[in-house]
Amino acid sequence: MRFLRIPLAILLSALFLLLPCACGSAGDQAAVGVRTEAPVSYSIEGEAKSAFTFAYFSDTQAEPGTGDYQPFASLASQALYGEQRISLAVFGGDTVDDGGDAGEWAAFWEVAAPVLNDLPTAAVAGNHDNYALLAGQFSYPRQAPAGQGDGFFSSFNMGRIHFLLLDSNIMGAARQADVDWLRDDLQGPAARQADWRIAVMHHPMWPPVLNPKDGARAATMREHFLPLMEEYGVDLILCGHQHVYDRSLPMRGDAPSPDGKGVVQIMAASGGKDSYTADDVDFTAASANAPNYLLVTAEGDTLTVAAYDGGGQRFDSFTILR
Repeated sequence: MRFLRIPLAILLSALFLLLPCACGSAGDQAAVGVRTEAPVSYSIEGEAKSAFTFAYFSDTQAEPGTGDYQPFASLASQALYGEQRISLAVFGGDTVDDGGDAGEWAAFWEVAAPVLNDLPTAAVAGNHDNYALLAGQFSYPRQAPAGQGDGFFSSFNMGRIHFLLLDSNIMGAARQADVDWLRDDLQGPAARQADWRIAVMHHPMWPPVLNPKDGARAATMREHFLPLMEEYGVDLILCGHQHVYDRSLPMRGDAPSPDGKGVVQIMAASGGKDSYTADDVDFTAASANAPNYLLVTAEGDTLTVAAYDGGGQRFDSFTILR
């Protein structure tokens, strides 16, 4: 029962302080975080289509000048201790402002670990992240099997969802090895057997805040990576980076799909940094500039995404039908 989670957090925290951390560098060991094992691979054949819900956060950086991560902890508490049972927490990059500072990671986990408790976690790399330190903070990429791709590309299955963790820091270079990895992964049995395929990446495929750098990266990603996502049925892209909530219309290539079928992109912003404002682009279905998080539920033949503000109020939602 959910009211037993707080005492468990205290017990786990005590155990982690007593046990050595096999996380890599000394910098990794300075950040005491959630270390719960999550399945690297997992059979979904014959599994009942019961409800599976995960929480999504992005850009959880502290308030500028204060280093205070308590606003994120409050947001996460609302997400994880509501009426829905949450089975996974996913982070869209830029979890801390300086990912190379072990002290920032320690400050983040000081408030986040009691909230996340024993929950499996996954994260992609953002432009503020440091790969060496990021590798030891979350269940994924820490548990990603060796050889899943250079940089921070990996995938795993949970709750009949195939999660693609993509490294958009280098996707703008469109390296053939990364394109080939994505093709091979989407052609593989884990992706083909899943009911849903969700890509998580820090930078947007369709930037709602227009600037040349993000626009150039996005154009390259649409040219080289998006065709594979469309061909192999990626349903949803979760991203961050631009510090605004933005849900796209179903997209095909560079524009909204004329038949309403395509990939939907949702950008979240869950931290204390100032929010931006989305520009007037033709692909935005909903937008907001307050701290927010997502709850994504796969149940039966539906995938439902609901967006919540800092007060725990739902302000946007939509459903994809199989």
